[in-house]
Amino acid sequence: MFEIPLTETTLDEEEIAAATAVLRSKWLTMGAEVAAFEREFAAALGAREAIAVSNGTVALELSLRALELKPDDEVILPAITFIACLNAVRLCGAKAVLADVTSENDWTIGIDDVRRKITSRTRAIIPMAHSGFAPDMTALMQIAGERRIAVIEDGCHAPLAEVDGRKIGTFGIAGCWSFFGNKNMTTGEGGMITTNDGDFAAKIRLMRSHGITKATWDRARGHASSYDVALVGTNGRMDEIRAAIGRVQLAKLAKGNAARGKFSGKLRARLEEKRIGGLVIPFAGHRGTSSHHLFCVLLPAGVLRDRVMEEMKARGVQTSIHYPPLNGFSATGKYFAEEGRGVGLPVTDAIAGRILTRPLSPTFDDGIAARIANALDESIRAAR
Repeated sequence: MFEIPLTETTLDEEEIAAATAVLRSKWLTMGAEVAAFEREFAAALGAREAIAVSNGTVALELSLRALELKPDDEVILPAITFIACLNAVRLCGAKAVLADVTSENDWTIGIDDVRRKITSRTRAIIPMAHSGFAPDMTALMQIAGERRIAVIEDGCHAPLAEVDGRKIGTFGIAGCWSFFGNKNMTTGEGGMITTNDGDFAAKIRLMRSHGITKATWDRARGHASSYDVALVGTNGRMDEIRAAIGRVQLAKLAKGNAARGKFSGKLRARLEEKRIGGLVIPFAGHRGTSSHHLFCVLLPAGVLRDRVMEEMKARGVQTSIHYPPLNGFSATGKYFAEEGRGVGLPVTDAIAGRILTRPLSPTFDDGIAARIANALDESIRAAR
């Protein structure tokens, strides 16, 4: 175990009580808690609809499947994002096209490169709010609107983050969310889809539950005795225990985000005091309001990242990488080489080997910020 882990959850007696209440109710599958969680999450974001699902990957996959993509259709996504985004595109049978990130300071999808990568086959764009910082959604939505391209937002890093007066997850046809254990709010596993399109929401609700028109909860309450199957679906439902935990976590989210932001400011200040030559702390002066999910840096050019990570580990500080580029894995290199769909990524290529994720949690204080900054300074010196 690390003395300073990447993050800490904020689970306490409230979540335990909520989960226990569900167990005592003896109704564990999708029911009243899920419905309440959906209403509360939609209200928190200012979205018309929220549909709870089993995880963030399912949220992405169902949103893409609802577009009824064909094998030659293309989906543009940032080169630096989690593999789940690419997997969702491929599982839907479409082709993924990588767009570069904007700059060393802005790791969100590059708007100019999106323009260059659009073709007559482009059906969707999946921007991600990296580390909790918003992409340029106004510019992206203008491009998508002109070309009639669907936008599916990967908001997994950014619950309650906003830009241009709107929350992330309310710009496109869908916003996709993960409640994995390391997220700003967690249910262990679990996810959500937000949308302002009622027809889209209705389709997703069918798709997440085998295409069945009447849920088990409806039948248990006597609202239906049978059901129809309206389309091909899957089991992407959320259970009542996770929903109950999610409702408690959602109530804590704004306060937790604020604490994350406060710690991020302290850590940035501590690192700037060190004047580490060549170190870049991205997202300085970024647009909108961040949820501060991650604190990442770019190591000085020429410094071996593996060595820095080993040195940090020796000092009790956990580190990670968010993320290795999607075209750099053993299972993806050849895939993206086809038709040149993984080339033309100069910023990604320049920063990929320098990305390092530092610990960030709403429970951390200035003393931990100082320890992390000292550890990084010492580790880089040792690795030079």
